[in-house]
Amino acid sequence: MTEIQLNLINFPHREILSTILKDYSDDFEFTANGVFRRITPPQCSDCGFPMSYNGFNTYRKGYLGEASVGRYLCSACGKSVEEDRTFWNNLKTGFFNILTEICLRLRLNHVSYELIEDVMSLLYPRDKDTIRNMVQSAIEKLEVPPVNGTQFVNYDEQHPKAGRNQKYRLTLLDSLTRQVIADELFDSKDADTIEDFLTRNLDAHKPIFIVTDLYRGYSDIFKRVFGNNVTHQLCLLHLNKLIVNDFPRKTSIEQELVKYELLDIFYNGELEIEFLSCLIEEERAMKRKSGKEYKVWVREAMRLFREFIHSLELKRRREDKNLERRTYYDALNNFKELFSKIDSFEIAVRRRLMKIKELWPKLTAFYFVDNAPATNNALENYYSTSLKTHRKKQLVVPGIEEQIKLSALKRSGIFGRPSKTLLDAFLMFIPFLDRG
Repeated sequence: MTEIQLNLINFPHREILSTILKDYSDDFEFTANGVFRRITPPQCSDCGFPMSYNGFNTYRKGYLGEASVGRYLCSACGKSVEEDRTFWNNLKTGFFNILTEICLRLRLNHVSYELIEDVMSLLYPRDKDTIRNMVQSAIEKLEVPPVNGTQFVNYDEQHPKAGRNQKYRLTLLDSLTRQVIADELFDSKDADTIEDFLTRNLDAHKPIFIVTDLYRGYSDIFKRVFGNNVTHQLCLLHLNKLIVNDFPRKTSIEQELVKYELLDIFYNGELEIEFLSCLIEEERAMKRKSGKEYKVWVREAMRLFREFIHSLELKRRREDKNLERRTYYDALNNFKELFSKIDSFEIAVRRRLMKIKELWPKLTAFYFVDNAPATNNALENYYSTSLKTHRKKQLVVPGIEEQIKLSALKRSGIFGRPSKTLLDAFLMFIPFLDRG
């Protein structure tokens, strides 16, 4: 262990110095004047003649301190060498690594570089460009751990804008672990781009269950990439969004009832349907009165219905439950019952029922595979936290790619609880505090 020569100044810091220099052998000393060197000067590497002490070099880092390392001179050949200063470089690296991690976490939470610069002025002053270089260099070095044994995959796209240029973000997520498999930015989302993206990031020779929205072109692309190894599930959440969009924003009670009967195909909506059914006869009676009276009545009825829906949502949250999903048998019966009345519905509802019939095998694939997901909820949640909608038009390409990489790193657990704080790293510099 390095010999530490104590004096009144460094006596309180013996333990810190011992920790810093613990990797050096008994051949080294830390003098009372703060110089790190060998107890016996080494032999010259050129001529083999014993070298002698030749003073020291001092290395300073603003706000942190300075370290002195010994120099040696060969009197035979005149060669001059300096002692190893790895301990000093390690101290600086540890300190600035923590600063960089602070900046990374701020960027992960969408804090601007200008604001990070203000925050750093309270910790360790760094200008905006230096902070950007620190962050981007750290992101390039960090790698998202690969996801192995993938079987259930969520696939979706996001369409951010870099200034006036439209970009396309393609993402694959492991449905079981919620880990990011791949997340990349492209200038286009044509079939060739999607095929290349899937081929590079998924094993086309293994059976795979993949969930997407209801975009028409996916099935053909998956067939070309995976052949018969793919099971394609269409997201029920996207289906329900399309069903809601088939109806006007301000609906009648009768229209609202039909909407919830459609939503009831795959998710239990019996309580909502029962509530609306109780209002149907009253609505018919109100329609025979003046238009103004009906509008007032339906507005109040819909307000009560929304309050009822909200109370059901609060109840599910308290009980930590999701919407109850129908069994395959119940879903099939509900659909058949609605389809038998197709001629009585409005055109938009008829089209939706015909589309559900056409896509039925892909809407119900999850029923026949154990633990298979029925929605893209996991990926939608990831999108909502990684690149929020209101920011999709505010970033240039490097900023979008930076947010994508940081979000994937967070999902993989890279940003766990830190093992050392900034204060811990700073305390290691106490024996070297810059007195100038």
